[in-house]
Amino acid sequence: MNRTEKQIILILLIFFLTSNLAISQKDNKAANYPKIKSYFSIVHPIATFTQDENHFNFNGSYNVGFPVGINFLQSGKIAYSIEFVPTISVNDSTSSVTGLLFHPGVIYRNIGGFNFLTRLAFNTNGRYGFTAVVNKPIIKKGKVTYFAAIPIPFRFGNGLPASVNFGFQLGIIF
Repeated sequence: MNRTEKQIILILLIFFLTSNLAISQKDNKAANYPKIKSYFSIVHPIATFTQDENHFNFNGSYNVGFPVGINFLQSGKIAYSIEFVPTISVNDSTSSVTGLLFHPGVIYRNIGGFNFLTRLAFNTNGRYGFTAVVNKPIIKKGKVTYFAAIPIPFRFGNGLPASVNFGFQLGIIF
């Protein structure tokens, strides 16, 4: 075998050994993104604090919200979310929808097994603000995840004093 034949064989050998690297896709978890997930949940405000007074749910009335939304997962660490929350207030004699909240935000995912959400808040009742949420997936079964969360809304506007609220939320992501 002359020198030229050896060089051709060496080039072909290198080509065949590296061609798999050049044309194959790596097994990369990032290739699974973006993803879209939807969810439904129920939120119970526990207590609302203002400079004038403190109000606890079940004290004269009961309030409940039904958050529904879409999460746009960008990676294992970040997602964007759009949420709508109709809220119902019930007292001794009546019940009514007290507002519809538009709640867009960012989800910081998988921080020590928790998710941290920051949301803007625009309510049809005239209140606005932001909400911080700590969320924990509690059961994962196939494509369904059940979660618990603690939302902490800060609200302003509509001639009312600024308020902070603490709530409890349970939901399902599918």
